[in-house]
Amino acid sequence: GFFCYSYSLISTFNDIEEGYRWAKLALVVLERFNAPSLSPKVKICITMFVSIWKEPVQSSVVDFLRLHQEALLVGDIDFAAVSSKGYIHHGFISGSSLATIERECAAISLEMMQSNQLHSLVWCMNHHAMIMALNGKQGRDPFAVYKNGSINNYHDALAYAETTGRRRLMRAIYSNRLVEAFFFGRYSEAMDMAEKYRNESEISMPIEHVLNSFLEGLTAFHLARSESCSRWMELGENSIHSFRSWAVHSAWNFDNKLFLLEAESYFCHGQYDKAEEKYQSAIESSRLHRFVHEEGLACELFGSFCKTRGKLSKHIELMARARDCYKKWEAYGLLEKDCFKNCDTSCDSIIPGLSIGNEKGDSPP
Repeated sequence: GFFCYSYSLISTFNDIEEGYRWAKLALVVLERFNAPSLSPKVKICITMFVSIWKEPVQSSVVDFLRLHQEALLVGDIDFAAVSSKGYIHHGFISGSSLATIERECAAISLEMMQSNQLHSLVWCMNHHAMIMALNGKQGRDPFAVYKNGSINNYHDALAYAETTGRRRLMRAIYSNRLVEAFFFGRYSEAMDMAEKYRNESEISMPIEHVLNSFLEGLTAFHLARSESCSRWMELGENSIHSFRSWAVHSAWNFDNKLFLLEAESYFCHGQYDKAEEKYQSAIESSRLHRFVHEEGLACELFGSFCKTRGKLSKHIELMARARDCYKKWEAYGLLEKDCFKNCDTSCDSIIPGLSIGNEKGDSPP
């Protein structure tokens, strides 16, 4: 009851502080009444739906692994599966090694197949496919774990979700396809997936909502520069508004994302000095808060900005830094993108203290 009230305060009234307070009270009550069979369920729900708004997302990754074991010990297979999904999702957004997450996806898929949890299995296989695309293992088939052959790809999974009325699973599939399309620069496809995700009425996990809001905003600003459409600017500014409200409660989780969205907005508006400041802030915040994948993304987008502005040496340096970050993330599939083909110089010394000023031949802002 305390958790449900906590979640309602956050999801319905956007009262994060009060919702977080009630979630903590739920944990106190749980400990006082010593209910071991209920404990994993409540803790998993709080970690899944409340903690991200206040606590560093990296801490939840370890929590989900522990709670998975606690749920199994009391025989709660369903919530053990929920905890596994939380581990995968939070691990991804925290910038954990993709190779580690990929191995966990494979192990969890097998576990879910053995326990006949088809809905969770389909969710996991789709997430597994997205992870494998990013880390360059597209030759392997994550759907092969499901032996009867009725679900062999994204389209089969989506058809299964539609025919069984699993709206939340549909949103998860759209979210995974948005992530993959965005990171590989397929922006029209990314926006199509973002809009399909948004049009589904089913409530999503907060971590999924945050990730989609971030990538949809960045996608919208990219499309706004190429198509000069006011609708894209509106979507991008809506994302900024969301992250400004969330960053008040957790600078750790949201500042770097807010800075990068603001940088892209300033780029669209031709305010190039402000854009540079925000790009640098996004890179530094990502580094300090250990989001290595978003540090790489900020460097990549800043590098693209510098190329547009004629700052070619800085462009090469930044793209090399992005490449180094993606290597640390083990996103080897991204290194095959054309923008990294000519970045042969390592630039570990560029950040912190990265300074992008006018070079000889640069156009003034």
